[in-house]
Amino acid sequence: MGMGTDGDTPAELALRRRWYLEELEVAGGWSSADLTRAFARVPREDFLPPGPWTIEALGGDYYPTPDASIRHILHAVGICLDIKRNLNSGNPALVGRSLALADVRPGETVFHVGSGFGYFTAVLAELAGPKGRVIAAEIDPDLRAAAARNLSRYPHVTVVGDALTEDLPPVDVVFSSAGLATVPRRWVDALRPGGRMLLPLTGSLDGGYVFRFRRTADPSRFDADRITVTRYFPCAGTRAPADMSALDLALCDRRIDLASRLSLRLDPHDKDELCWLHAADYCLRLE
Repeated sequence: MGMGTDGDTPAELALRRRWYLEELEVAGGWSSADLTRAFARVPREDFLPPGPWTIEALGGDYYPTPDASIRHILHAVGICLDIKRNLNSGNPALVGRSLALADVRPGETVFHVGSGFGYFTAVLAELAGPKGRVIAAEIDPDLRAAAARNLSRYPHVTVVGDALTEDLPPVDVVFSSAGLATVPRRWVDALRPGGRMLLPLTGSLDGGYVFRFRRTADPSRFDADRITVTRYFPCAGTRAPADMSALDLALCDRRIDLASRLSLRLDPHDKDELCWLHAADYCLRLE
C-alpha cells in the first residue's frame, strides 16, 4: 500500500496518519466520527500520481515536495494534478466539511461529479458502505481511467463519463467536486425525498459559494444553505456565457451574506426582487 516513507517506521507512519485525521477535523471544522473513519480507511497516496508532488499552499501558490515521502501529503493541503490547468486533488479538510454536511448514510446512492483520481469518491464509498452505491463521473479520459483503476477495490462504485448526460437512477446525494454556473435539472430530478446536493456555484473567476440543497416535502422547493466561499475547477458543460453572467451578477449582490436564508425553487414564476439567481427552470430565492 502506498510508496516509500523515507525512514518512517510503521509506528511513525501510523502516528502521522492519526495526526492527519486530527488536522482535517480541526482545519475543516467538522467532527463526524463516521467521516473520520472513512478517511482513515482510504490511504491518500493510493489516489495520487507517484511523488514527488506539487503542493497547493493556502494562498493558492504551489511548491514542490523535496522527495516522495508520504509525510508531505498527510496534511490539509491540495495536491496539484495538472499545473497548466490549475487542476488539483482538493484540500481534504475543506472537502471534508462538505462531505460531513452531505451526511451520507450506509446503503445510500451517491452521485459524485468530478471524481479526479478517485480519492473523495473512495471516501464516499466508505460512507455509503457495501450495501450502498456510488456513481463517479469524470469527463477527462485520463483521469477517468486512473479513477477506474484506483476504485476497482470498491465493487459498489461505477465510474462513468459525462455527468450531464448520464442516465441516473434515484439518488440520495449529489456531490460535486467541480464548479458550476447552473444547477442541472437532471441531477435535481434524480434526488429522492430527503435527498441532498452539495454544489459549488462559481463565477467567471472560478470563485463563489458551496451550497447545500435539501429536498423538502414540497417537490418544487429545496432548502438552500450557503456553506462557504470557495474556488473550484470548472465543470465542463455547465458554464454557458449567459449562466456565467447571471451568476457573476448574483455573486456581487450586497444584500446577502452567508447567514442569509435562501431556497431553491422549481415552480415557474416571474423574476422579482427576491430572486437571487433566476434561471429558466429554477430559481435561488431569498427567504
